[in-house]
Amino acid sequence: MLYVVAGLILGILAGFNLDFVYNPEYVVYISLAILAIINTIFNILSENIKGQLSNFKSCLFLISDLLFALFLGFVGEQLGLPIYLAAVFAFGNNIYKNIRVIIDFFLEKFNKNR
Repeated sequence: MLYVVAGLILGILAGFNLDFVYNPEYVVYISLAILAIINTIFNILSENIKGQLSNFKSCLFLISDLLFALFLGFVGEQLGLPIYLAAVFAFGNNIYKNIRVIIDFFLEKFNKNR
């Protein structure tokens, strides 16, 4: 747990202090990649709670989410259509579903302890 907190603090400090500038044309791809990573984190947490987590599955979640999101972003850019919004809605729905599983787990755990 200490490593997680230290990593978060170092990441936040690095993000505020590094002067990293990216091309504005990549905003869609960067936002989709961040959303895919957040979706993967919640998938991993949900699978861990269910007891179905494996390292292979975690890597497969990350790779498939990133490829799906970036592919939709690329196709949308080529066609001039906001197809990437399908990935945003799909990931948002999946994130909320996994948050629901996590909250249900903690509510059941809380009710058992009462």
